[in-house]
Amino acid sequence: MPKFSIIVPTYNRAHLITYSINSLLAQTYHNVEIIVIDDGSTDKTKDILKPYMDRIKYCYQNNEGISSARNHGIKEATGEYIAFTDDDVIAEPDWLANIDKCFSENRCDAVGGMVLPIYNKNTPSWIKKDPIKISGGVVMYDYGKETFRLDPSMHCFIGCNFAFHREVFNECGNFRTDIRFKGRLALGEDTEFIQRLINKGKVLYYCGRALIHHPVDNHRLTLRHCARWNKALGQFTARNEHDNHKNHYVYCYGVPRYLFKGIIIDFFKIIISFYDRLSLHLAFRSFFRKMGMIAEYRLIYKERKLK
Repeated sequence: MPKFSIIVPTYNRAHLITYSINSLLAQTYHNVEIIVIDDGSTDKTKDILKPYMDRIKYCYQNNEGISSARNHGIKEATGEYIAFTDDDVIAEPDWLANIDKCFSENRCDAVGGMVLPIYNKNTPSWIKKDPIKISGGVVMYDYGKETFRLDPSMHCFIGCNFAFHREVFNECGNFRTDIRFKGRLALGEDTEFIQRLINKGKVLYYCGRALIHHPVDNHRLTLRHCARWNKALGQFTARNEHDNHKNHYVYCYGVPRYLFKGIIIDFFKIIISFYDRLSLHLAFRSFFRKMGMIAEYRLIYKERKLK
């Protein structure tokens, strides 16, 4: 029985997934199984993976989303520890060895590692200058190369680079599959799961030497994608905020009043920042995140009135 199971959900990434699989097969740690969960791909993903079938476990499911694919992988996994990554990343050769070392030395329940962006030649210089602010466009998680216990002030781990003792799922449940927001872009399942572990007193460690490289997709840097991604994130944020802080705010028709003030400020920031790409992006991000929160708070308000 392998000590580690690596789960790779994939959907229509035939042009990228071999980079990820090759980096996993090149790991210096070998007591491992690799499980690819194909979430209903309509491209040539399965054909591309055929040369690897003797070294990976391939599973197909209908297109049900990444949380469902991860949960499917958990069922298929036989390892004592279960690690997750994405279908478009490149793992450093000692990625899994460092995760194993962190588990062994700290007796923790979960480990999250560093994620650094891979820029293509067309990535604008203003993105490279301050990538951490371009959430949703640049995937990045960097608290340095040290190893230490996750602090409440830190952001939660990123789903392309985290691992868990399998007992965590028995005790805390799997990834939620109901965060879909009426079929629109769903975000927040990773954050919700990590927060659930923290609330249950699980021990989580950050391991800076467990490094994953994530390519930057330039179409995700557009204002259109920024608006769509942050609106969905705002919807998740509103649900989470309502569940945990609903008595902390003054409401107007079900919406915390601070959000109305915020979108007015953000709107004027968009106008005055039109020729500063980074400032415009930040204002756009903030505006649409609040718009998503307002929309979700209104939905919560209507749901409550119908009960």
